[in-house]
Amino acid sequence: MNKYFEYRDGKLYWKVAHNNRVKVGQEAGRKNRYGYIQLTCNGKTLLAHRVIWEMFNGAIPTGLGIDHINLIRDDNRIENLQLLTPKQNIQRRNDSKGYNYRKDSVRPYEAKKTFNYKLYSLGCYGTPCGAYMANRMFFVNNGG
Repeated sequence: MNKYFEYRDGKLYWKVAHNNRVKVGQEAGRKNRYGYIQLTCNGKTLLAHRVIWEMFNGAIPTGLGIDHINLIRDDNRIENLQLLTPKQNIQRRNDSKGYNYRKDSVRPYEAKKTFNYKLYSLGCYGTPCGAYMANRMFFVNNGG
């Protein structure tokens, strides 16, 4: 990928004008509906965070994925990327906040936890703090 892209501060820029819509030096990619930067090169759709990881570290090993440490999907600075297993990624994503907001409920903060690929409902709480603490206590009580 180094022959097509230049990396600068978490962004990719075209080194080669491989079609009439691309200009050398132009930022590559655009945000997709999931919030990731997506680009097309040689007829293949690629995710920028994966391209950047491979530019710095080589091929991504089978069974591992790239995670954004700060959970911001379009922040592709190399220092914000890490390799994780799918299980680690799910666990980390569920630990990020620890609850969902349900506006249709008297107790709108619903705590949920995924552990060993099983989803546990931990109840609904009146405050974000209550739901967050339920999530954290589940983790502590189950070997986390």
